[in-house]
Amino acid sequence: MKHYIIILSFVSVCLSQVFSHYDYTGSKATSMSGAITSGPGSLDNIFHNPAQLSELNGLNLVSGYSRIFNLNFLPYYNFGFSYDCYAINFEKLSTKINNVELSSESVLGVSKGWNIYQDRQSKIQAGLRFNLYQYDLGHSSGSEGDGSNGIALESDNGYGLDFGFQGSLNNRYYIAYYLQNIYSSNIGYGLGSQLPTSMSIGLSYRPYEDLLTSFDINQLSGHTDQEIRIGIEYMLSNNWTLRTGIQNNPNRFSVGFEYNLFDLGNISYGLITHHIMPITHQITFTTSLK
Repeated sequence: MKHYIIILSFVSVCLSQVFSHYDYTGSKATSMSGAITSGPGSLDNIFHNPAQLSELNGLNLVSGYSRIFNLNFLPYYNFGFSYDCYAINFEKLSTKINNVELSSESVLGVSKGWNIYQDRQSKIQAGLRFNLYQYDLGHSSGSEGDGSNGIALESDNGYGLDFGFQGSLNNRYYIAYYLQNIYSSNIGYGLGSQLPTSMSIGLSYRPYEDLLTSFDINQLSGHTDQEIRIGIEYMLSNNWTLRTGIQNNPNRFSVGFEYNLFDLGNISYGLITHHIMPITHQITFTTSLK
């Protein structure tokens, strides 16, 4: 029991304001330390900057699983699909001990991307995402101490609006920003808590087709320290893509890969370190149904 209490204490600090604000959804974001605000559009934008959704075509599916800090009691699921420039995403983070769910946080988002302007050399994109948030606390321990006859605790919901923008030149230079929960409700009873608001500014440079370098600055509302993130993606062959990244505040390192399964889709893996907690692993599968 002491082991769980110590770990939960660290987790409560490391994941403070985690609700609606986990920046490493998907293997690409995990393996590039979250430096994916800018760059060419991909299926990862179902969960991140919605501006690049304007580059997607057809029906696409993405599904991923992770254990935050590699802890069995912190499973994190994400699923999304897109049709052309429209997308729907679902994410859930829960706390389970001995198969009893102590708490859960989930979000359902609907997003759309637009091409505002495009010519032979440049492109301007924008996107919106509307999120519905839900959190649930489990049952009290009850007289048996295992929750079997406990009472249901608090649950509540809320909403938030995200906005993304990107400009690109010659499909080589990218500049973007992404605002999360720029307009949102409070969540919780009484005075409640405001959903975390953040702003990310991203710069990407693609010197040639197979290499992408990205630089992000992320600012979480209410925090004085900014996070600096750097990510690199290199297409080694038609089947293999390698990724890596670093960030500060806190200092983290990440690495991962993606493998093309030909007509079946892509499977990718990413890991990211933490200065206190164990490594977080993420696996993602994507496919296109055109």
